[in-house]
Amino acid sequence: MAVADAPSVTPPTPETCDHPAPVTGIMAHEFAHYEGAVGPEGLRRTVTFYGPIVGGLPIRAWHCEQCGLLRLSYPDGRTEERRLFPGPQPGLLAAASPVATERVHYGMQARVSGLTAQPAFIDQLTGGESIVRPLQFPTVTLPAWDAITWLTVLGMISVLVGLLFAGLFAALSYTTPSVELPLVLGIVFIFVGVVALRLIVLAIRHFAPAKQLSPSVAETMRGTPELDAATRTVVFLLVVCVMGLFATAVLATYTYSTPGAVLPVLVISFACAIIAAVIKVVDATVRHFSGR
Repeated sequence: MAVADAPSVTPPTPETCDHPAPVTGIMAHEFAHYEGAVGPEGLRRTVTFYGPIVGGLPIRAWHCEQCGLLRLSYPDGRTEERRLFPGPQPGLLAAASPVATERVHYGMQARVSGLTAQPAFIDQLTGGESIVRPLQFPTVTLPAWDAITWLTVLGMISVLVGLLFAGLFAALSYTTPSVELPLVLGIVFIFVGVVALRLIVLAIRHFAPAKQLSPSVAETMRGTPELDAATRTVVFLLVVCVMGLFATAVLATYTYSTPGAVLPVLVISFACAIIAAVIKVVDATVRHFSGR
């Protein structure tokens, strides 16, 4: 017997439901038809593998678990509504992601392919924070050591690598190869050189400690260094000398016989170098006696 004013257990229809908390996402795998659905094959009792891709683009979905209304929004602006069973629909919607999370994180096989899309399109679809991660290479921060420490470290690394090769060569065959002796001597010389370097530096720092260098003029004056006319002339002449020597080497090895242009180019190159040296010496002498 029905009780008067008893609450109804029938879910509301989509027309009367106010949709208090719809579930949003992207069509993921499958959903069940509403009860009593009739299709070309008769009364449908199976589920529909619907999404999530239509024309290569994912479908944004909106589902009310109270009345079973499913609203689909396509990327081209079309919308569609379907009525499902009221209540939760497991596997119906999925969060927007550029990767198939169930396959990557849980080792499961996606029941419907194509859940993923381009990351830029996923950003446009979700409207939230960008999920595109820029390519970042690992950064290596070198310690702030001085030149002596770097030479010591590189020398000891060379000793370790040399000892490794020496052990391999000694055990590689039944006879000791001829390269073993020079390799071991080189390792000994490097190790002795590193130890001598550290002792010499330690003695110099103990008996003749160096003062802290003052900052350069470019740092104190906050400007860029400027070259005077003599220095610019010397740099130009040295560049001409280097280019001439390079041209001389090319001419000397280009053919089987030495061409006649080698001698004048070589003379001009050496002349530029000598003139540059003379200009620099004269400029230094003038600066010294003039007190500039």
